[in-house]
Amino acid sequence: MRRTLIVFVSAMIALAANAQTTLLADFEDGTAGKLKINKDYQGSLFSVKPRVMDNPVKTGANTSDKCVGATNVADADWWKNFLILDLQQPVVISDANRILTFMAYRSIQPKEMRIGFNTSEESGQLYLGKLTTDGEWERISIDMAAFAGQTLKSIYIVLSCNWSDPRSGWGEATYCFDDFYMGAGEALPPATIFIDATKTKQTIQDFGASDCWTAEYISDYFSASEKENAARWLFSQQFDSQGNPEGIGLSCWRVNLGAGSASQGANSNIDDETRRAECYLNADGTYDWTRCDGQQWFMKQAKEYGVDHFLLFSNSAPVYFTRSGKANTNGQGMKCNLKDDCYDDFAEFLATTTEHFVDAGYPVTYIDPVNEPQFDWKDGQEGSPWENSNISDLVKELDKSMQSRQLSAKILIPEAAKWTCLYGGNEARANNQLKAFFDPGSTTYVGDLKSVAKVAAGHSYWTFRTNSDLKDIRQQVSDEAAKYGVDVMQTEWSMLDAAPETSAAFPATYDAASKMDIALYMGKLIHSDLVYGNMTGWSYWTAFAQEKWSQKNRFYLIRMNAKGDTGEESYGDIKNGGTLTADKNLWVLGNYSRFIRPGFKRLEVDGADELNGLMSSSWLSPDGNTLVSVLVNMSRGSRHVNLALSGSQITGVKTYVTDKEHDLQYDATLSDAADMQIPARSVVTVVMSLTQSSGIGSATFQPAGQGKIWTLSGQQVKHPQKGIYITKGTKYILR
Repeated sequence: MRRTLIVFVSAMIALAANAQTTLLADFEDGTAGKLKINKDYQGSLFSVKPRVMDNPVKTGANTSDKCVGATNVADADWWKNFLILDLQQPVVISDANRILTFMAYRSIQPKEMRIGFNTSEESGQLYLGKLTTDGEWERISIDMAAFAGQTLKSIYIVLSCNWSDPRSGWGEATYCFDDFYMGAGEALPPATIFIDATKTKQTIQDFGASDCWTAEYISDYFSASEKENAARWLFSQQFDSQGNPEGIGLSCWRVNLGAGSASQGANSNIDDETRRAECYLNADGTYDWTRCDGQQWFMKQAKEYGVDHFLLFSNSAPVYFTRSGKANTNGQGMKCNLKDDCYDDFAEFLATTTEHFVDAGYPVTYIDPVNEPQFDWKDGQEGSPWENSNISDLVKELDKSMQSRQLSAKILIPEAAKWTCLYGGNEARANNQLKAFFDPGSTTYVGDLKSVAKVAAGHSYWTFRTNSDLKDIRQQVSDEAAKYGVDVMQTEWSMLDAAPETSAAFPATYDAASKMDIALYMGKLIHSDLVYGNMTGWSYWTAFAQEKWSQKNRFYLIRMNAKGDTGEESYGDIKNGGTLTADKNLWVLGNYSRFIRPGFKRLEVDGADELNGLMSSSWLSPDGNTLVSVLVNMSRGSRHVNLALSGSQITGVKTYVTDKEHDLQYDATLSDAADMQIPARSVVTVVMSLTQSSGIGSATFQPAGQGKIWTLSGQQVKHPQKGIYITKGTKYILR
């Protein structure tokens, strides 16, 4: 029998064991202590105005007699629906007092509440969200580090953020708060993490990024050294002389098959020249494989660096086949931009292009015929809307074209714009796509076609701003996919949406966020997609982009700067050349992509699942000799981790850190699995080389009566289950 490996990881989590805190108010004496209730509120919104009051629920987390609170009238609006607590002695925020903690209670929660630093406006937002449960006290801890050096004068509480529909439909609501403290942070209880290698989850396919939109420009206009740096950062699996990874070792390169908008120039209905794309197909049906030379340069580099998989994807059919004559709908409202008589032509184009690159030695694993079919795609870039019925018709034609060429690459659909469209959705088109394509009872079923992958592809846009979305939506995707025996891959994401909420441990605004804050949140998102969504692949959207309009690093792994730029933002013409810079996003993705290779299996992990604290996922190599654990620490304090393994021995530990000061850097000091300090606000990868424990062998157990079998505690068993046993003086692991 195969040996069973069981891994146990114990983690001690602590911010500051003896942190000093200052009590601002506990209201027990009927006063507001070091606080003062400000009367800048609209009295008509309250049946009970803000005041010190009796605790409405003296159970659970808060059994004190008094608190501060108020009761809203039914359907209360948000403006001046405030509980403002002024500090009688304002304080300057520093590391010694940046943690604000208090208890909160909300009888009902029709809307979120906002906690603000000196203001009710978004600019001072410290927290936005709901409590876990109506009618129960809950402890909230807020890190005010983003306001370090500023003076806290007032704590603003917008009791009900009733600024979006529905604006009515609920009765009176009581909101209470208690036990306000400021300090450096409190000790967190120890956490024990159990990793069980007998319980495996999904097998990883790959981690990737796309060449949209500017790989073509980098290859054509940037210097050889700049573009070679980019290729090394993206694809290399080598280490430098100090033991640091040279790159993030992507295992998938997602390649855009352009529709020909570049040849239309200013008439393409795409104002941004960099978003136009060439097409290999000519109007007369011939092919010009010299086009897209910049994209092909990066493809060649990826192949030479050993990238495992190539994914070819299309945003639009070639312009010769579209209703609008453009690579988007040209401002028209339509269900699909592909001409009715061109489904087979488009399929032949996709299959011919796939065959060309397969014959050139590229390991093309997937071909994506459609992308984000829910959107209208009226202008701005290449794209087409698609009804589910249109997608089904196209996939049937593409399957014929792929089979006639005996291509092993699979068709990957539907590239849903958001996860909710896979199991439901209320978009104008292309909803409930798992059922549409993989339910044999559906009229648009294609799951039985030989070339169709038993995988549903989707994007993590629009569903990442709250912890509940990160967990609940992804679990629902996983559950729905399991009904049809389908895997799920996340094939495209960048930080396209409003800023994540402060209740999800993101700063109050994008302006307040650092580039590491953005990259760290991406690390949390990847964890959520892999763990809750059980996804088998994860890819970033645009590998390269210019930074503009105070967007920071929300839309790139590698920053492009045009020649002549004087800062990180770039508005110059990249056709004049420029420079490239590896960003924090690149290295955080690398904490996963460089070490979790195709074929690694996720293991069951219990005890490190704090979306605002410490998260961990663990992955075992196919040969069982390498265990990779990726830890995401959202806290602003370091975490002590003790790793203890049962059933195996650690023969080596190497740790790689990405935080505000390090970029996937090898840390030789973190080499003792029993004593590791995980830095604050970091993503850390621990790579452990494993061997089976000495004295433990493998065998096929003899039938009862031919040999006695004992547990490690000395109990004789006749029908052993999974575990470690002793027979004839030798330990065995039974899987």
